[in-house]
Formats: sequence, structure tokens, C-alpha cells
Amino acid sequence: MKALHFGAGNIGRGFIGKTLSESGFNVVFADLNQAIVNAINNKREYSVKTVGIDTYKITNIKNVTAINCNNSKIFEEIVSVDLITTAVGVNALNNIAIIISKGIMLKIKKQCVKPLNIIACENKIKASSFLKKAILEILPNKHHHYLSQYIGFVDCSIDTIIPISKHNQSNLSIIAEEFKEWIVNLNQFKGVIPKIIDMQLSNYLNPFIERKLLTLNTGHAVAAYLGLIKNYKTIQEAIQDPKIRIIVKYAMEESGSVLIKRYNFNKNHHLDYIKKIFLRFENNFLSDSLERIGRNPLQKLGIEERLIKPILGSIEYKLPYSNLSKGVAAACHYLNVNDLESIKLTSSIKKEGIEKTLRNICNSKLIQEAICCIKKSYYEILREIK
Repeated sequence: MKALHFGAGNIGRGFIGKTLSESGFNVVFADLNQAIVNAINNKREYSVKTVGIDTYKITNIKNVTAINCNNSKIFEEIVSVDLITTAVGVNALNNIAIIISKGIMLKIKKQCVKPLNIIACENKIKASSFLKKAILEILPNKHHHYLSQYIGFVDCSIDTIIPISKHNQSNLSIIAEEFKEWIVNLNQFKGVIPKIIDMQLSNYLNPFIERKLLTLNTGHAVAAYLGLIKNYKTIQEAIQDPKIRIIVKYAMEESGSVLIKRYNFNKNHHLDYIKKIFLRFENNFLSDSLERIGRNPLQKLGIEERLIKPILGSIEYKLPYSNLSKGVAAACHYLNVNDLESIKLTSSIKKEGIEKTLRNICNSKLIQEAICCIKKSYYEILREIK
């Protein structure tokens, strides 16, 4: 079995690539960073240090290769592989769709009927379905039947923390979290479902996707934006601040109340899940930068995303959301000159005001009461900064 994985970064090497290699796949990484491509091809292996709370294990991942996404030979790779996975970030999926579309066109030209399954492992609800839609918009209509017959787009929920590591020619090693969760929709595969270690098959994926997005990702984002206001650098620094810690805890409990209502989760089990996430945040082996966690704030403020979606759920079920609102307000204060989305957000607030900016971002889905709650927190933060 052979797999092509787009994205040779932290999640790509530390989780997906590692898991596929240990499952018996020949793994080919695809990346735009030629230095990473060269390093992988020169060494053909790398090490992963998997850490728990007070333990660690080192695993050597061998016989891996890489190709640049701009190399035309990548289309031949798409024809030859059994599985494609991605961990490139949501904003890169449209570009990946172009590449995969050309590979599928080559499969059709070669009359290849070997099933191909594609799993987009991104922080987006039903990312593989999103990728499928993007590919369908590119492929001529006459080839849509081939896609539905031979190409599976498998939605998943993926949960792990892997801090960004700096790449260089001599060191591809990476640190990864012991905790990992990869749950896939078993009904979306084409052909035989591949046997992948620790990959769980599910008939109904939504509860797992939302549990992760509205707990881990929500807590991560709230801690990051509040921490950045205080000039903290890492998630550990932010979560150790007593004021931030209590807001993050209550924000995750607020989003948890939505999940409990929507999916009939056991309340005590979900509160235990939140406690485990705090232990993961506090793990010094997994020091993650707030700048990385907070990047692309406009995406994170989307109506199907980690900050606004739980507020909409709270409104739906008539539940409190004051701490989630503080997270949104903090996100609206985020400014990073190297982050185009943060610049756009700041510019919009300066030009249009916080209320109109929120309405534009949320497609007017937020009720006036929620906007007032966020505005109140926004100006409270502004006074503290001054």
C-alpha cells in the first residue's frame, strides 16, 4: 500500500505520516518547502519523540520519500497511490484540489479503476467533503461519474497536539503528543477500507468532530487570544495565568453545555474530557506558540468555527456564553503584522467598528444580545490595555 500525504509539517510527520508508516504504507510527503523535500529524500527517515505527562518514547520512521507540490511528477504519484491525506491548513485546500484534480484526470486518461481514498485531516468540519466540492468544481461534468465510482472522500475528526518544529537539513525529528484520536466515516470509503492503526471507524462522525472543535480548539483559541494580549508566548504561560485559566475553563464548559444538549453527552464524562485537555495544555514537552494557535483569526471567527459556532449553539439552547464572548473579543484585538487575516480584521474594526465587523464576519447570524456581550468584553479589554 502506498500513501501520498500533503504537508510535511508537524501534524504531517508527527501524526499522519507516522501512523501510515507504522500501518505498512510506503509514505510520500508532498510539500512546497523544497528544503524539507530535500531533507526527507536525503535521509529517508526521521524520529518522533512521543511524550506523555511524564514519559516519552522515540520511534524512527523509515523508508519515506518526498516530492515538491509543484513537481509535475506528483500527478503520477496520485495515479499510483491507494490513499491521499492532507494536513496543510484549511486555506490551502483549494490549491490542493487543483493538484488532485489533475492527478485524477491522469487516472482517467490511463483508465485506472483502482479505488483512491482521500482524507483531509484539517481543523474544519467535514474537510474532505469540502475538498470534494472544490474538486468537482474543477473537473469537467463528464468525469463526475468516475469520481463518484472510484474516489472516496472520507471525513474525519483528528485530535492531537504537536508543536511546530523548525526544519533544517540535518534534523527532521519532531515531538508529538501521546494522546491521539483519528475517527473516520466508514461509509465514505471506496473499495476495501485500509487497515490503519488507531484509526477508529464510525457511522456517525458529527459528535466527535464537534466535541474536538468546540472543546480542544475552542479552549486553545480562547487561551491564545487572551494570552497574546498579555504578551505571553506559549500555551503553558497563558494557561498558568489564573484569570485566563478560569475564562478558558468556563468557555469550554459553555461550549460543552451545547454539546451535551445537542448530542446527549454524559455531563460528567464531558467534564472529565475538559480536565484531560487542561493536562494536555500544561504539558511542558508540548510547548506550542500562541502566535501559531492564533493565526488566521478570520477563519477562526467563522460561523462554523471554534469561537462563533458554540455561541450560536448557546443562543439556540438558551444557554450562557459570556466567557466564549470574551474569547471572541480577545480575537478581535489580535494584530500580527505577519498575519494578513489579523491585519484585515484590525483594519475592518478601525474602519467599520466592532459591531459591523462582527455582523460581516458572522453573516448577521449573531443576535443583538450576543453582539452587545462581545462589544462589552472588547471595550473592557481595550481599557485594560490602555
